[in-house]
Amino acid sequence: MTYKIKLVSQTNAAILLLSSIALLMISIWIFVPDGLSPLASYSLTAIIGFLMYFLWQKFVTGRTEWTISKDQISIVWTKKFALSNVKDINLKWNDIEKISKGFDPHYYNLKIKLASGTTLRFYHDNLTTRDDFDEIIIVLNQTLNHEKRAEKKNISIN
Repeated sequence: MTYKIKLVSQTNAAILLLSSIALLMISIWIFVPDGLSPLASYSLTAIIGFLMYFLWQKFVTGRTEWTISKDQISIVWTKKFALSNVKDINLKWNDIEKISKGFDPHYYNLKIKLASGTTLRFYHDNLTTRDDFDEIIIVLNQTLNHEKRAEKKNISIN
């Protein structure tokens, strides 16, 4: 099965957030002393809001296609994060120790702990995104549990 997942770059999100706060502060510093009409204030706020949404979609989000097979998970980036060098990932089930879903402020994160001790983290924004994230969490856990049971069964037979 293939699932489409939209992910968020924590680094790009922090940079965009700090930039937007700076832009807002500069706008206030420039326009407030002269005074703005209510219409101009609302217009400026709307323009900054639309600009931030556009920049968020362009620079903070990435899109992936996850293919889950009997042997592995394949993660292909269909839209990479801006200014990043993320690579496609292929993980064999026997390399995965644990899969968990956690909640960080504003994001859900999918953690894949590998047998090597490395943990891969994928951040997902549930507030603005409708994709296959919830479904893939269930499928990943079911498939991993099935593979671990099959692995134990093979070990006990040998």
